[in-house]
Amino acid sequence: MPTTVVIFFFLVVSVFFRYNYQNMEISWWESHIPALAVITVLLSVFLFYKRYDTSRKEVFASNMLALAMVGVFGIFIQDVTISSIYAMCISLSMPAIIYFIDNENKYIRIFLVVVFAVCFIAVARSLSRTGIIAMSLSGIYLLHRIFILRKRTTVAICMVLFTLLLFSMFYIKRDSSDGRIFILENTARMIKEKPLGWGAGGFEANYMLVQAEYFKNNTDEEVAMLADDIKHPLNEYMYIAVNYGVHVTLLLAGIIVFAIYRLYKDASKEGRCCMHFILLLLLWCTFSCPLSVSFTTVMLLAFVPAFGSIGRLFSRRAVRIAIIAILLPSLAIEAKSFNDDRVWNKAIQEYKYGDKANAMKIFDKYKEYSIDKGAMLFSLATIKYNNKEYKECIKTCNECKNHIASYDLEFMLGNSYLFTGERQKALEHFSVAHYMCPNRFIPLYKQFKIYKEIGDTANMKSIGNEILAKKIKIPSHKIDVIINNVEYELMNIVK
Repeated sequence: MPTTVVIFFFLVVSVFFRYNYQNMEISWWESHIPALAVITVLLSVFLFYKRYDTSRKEVFASNMLALAMVGVFGIFIQDVTISSIYAMCISLSMPAIIYFIDNENKYIRIFLVVVFAVCFIAVARSLSRTGIIAMSLSGIYLLHRIFILRKRTTVAICMVLFTLLLFSMFYIKRDSSDGRIFILENTARMIKEKPLGWGAGGFEANYMLVQAEYFKNNTDEEVAMLADDIKHPLNEYMYIAVNYGVHVTLLLAGIIVFAIYRLYKDASKEGRCCMHFILLLLLWCTFSCPLSVSFTTVMLLAFVPAFGSIGRLFSRRAVRIAIIAILLPSLAIEAKSFNDDRVWNKAIQEYKYGDKANAMKIFDKYKEYSIDKGAMLFSLATIKYNNKEYKECIKTCNECKNHIASYDLEFMLGNSYLFTGERQKALEHFSVAHYMCPNRFIPLYKQFKIYKEIGDTANMKSIGNEILAKKIKIPSHKIDVIINNVEYELMNIVK
């Protein structure tokens, strides 16, 4: 089956190549896998529609086999990916494994149960709380399928187990849970301020400024210890609401409820498997960011045959031609984005290793490139900073601030202004960096040193006392040096 081959290929690539052997993200590869996979698979579905329609169950079973194989394959990739993605990959493939559990051959059933158990242990070892909850719920459903439990009994057990696991997982990593709640509270403030959305990329461009404003007006030391440089609220529903508005979130919720209702009414083996996957995906969307991971997108495509109504819609020739007419240009646009990303990364390397003239020709045309402008400009600013081109770095950082707000960006701006002699602007950016992540010592210490250079002993004492009173999140030699230096300088002021 052409769709199955493509799905399996993109799943393996998107899982395995998310990080290379040096654990560095291959952004120009990973970032375009979802769209390329969607376009390629959909084209395959539409072009081979007649065979696809007449063998819907066979195609679905073949796709489930591909997902099951990738889920088992995921057990061996923990060293090249982060724990949440590792657990997500395995747990979201469990519906595919359970799909085959009612096989007539008892040895196959035993084998599948053993595979599920091994996957459960692998996810448990990853310490992913959402992964453990997802695998536990899948385990209850597996028992339901094996022992033919009543539907109400299974649902009741799942609800009780979910509640118990949720509360226990909250207390297992209490600091992490409190940190997530704080992020969601700030995200809710953003939604309340602009319920119609901040626009695409609105969260990345504004969240850290909202967090900085909170700490500027509140001295909550316990929460301050949990603050970090945040790129995603770890809740897809709130992320969509911040960027695109509450109305879009409600519309998507309506579509999801309708899809689950149709699958529930379908009552077929394929429909139950698809609903199992969707419910697990909704769970992951509540506590993580699965929609930003490529294999989730590809997995969704594997369940298309479960919706027979889609097949009836695309049986009309005019609809199929119209969709293909849209998809082909989309493929060309996506190919351009893929190439733009490759060219940009190549230019970064050329600039880094001395071929600046050729690289600058590419950088000057950055607005023409169809890639993430924030990440693109930040990478350029970092290269300029490392090359000690501080004035150029400042210019690029200020452009970058239109797309992202982050601790690293503010800190780099503060240092760049400091090296160009603009101490007042350096103080402003170090102050913003401090309020973004108030548990970090270096932004305060940078301010302390600037006040010492300009002879402002009053502010020097104020910042110095704040440093000495600050709780240490993670002890290190660097922090010990900072505290000793501050104590020494303050003693000299007193004398």
